[in-house]
Amino acid sequence: MNETTKQPMTPAQKRRWRKVMRDFHVRAFGEEMARINFLPEKQRKAAVAEMIDYARSKGVDLGRPARGYTL
Repeated sequence: MNETTKQPMTPAQKRRWRKVMRDFHVRAFGEEMARINFLPEKQRKAAVAEMIDYARSKGVDLGRPARGYTL
């Protein structure tokens, strides 16, 4: 089948695709970040800004590079 004859996804296929994507995001980023990843862009940016503000209020030094692990 060439690219121009692909059929649009059915509602069932769309639901399945959303579930696969959400499951991936939960495994990769955790439940809270998966929830934020699927918000509309404006709400997502606000949620991330809120997390940054909260981290700063708790004394997190955001000037240090993230190393990808905790000690």
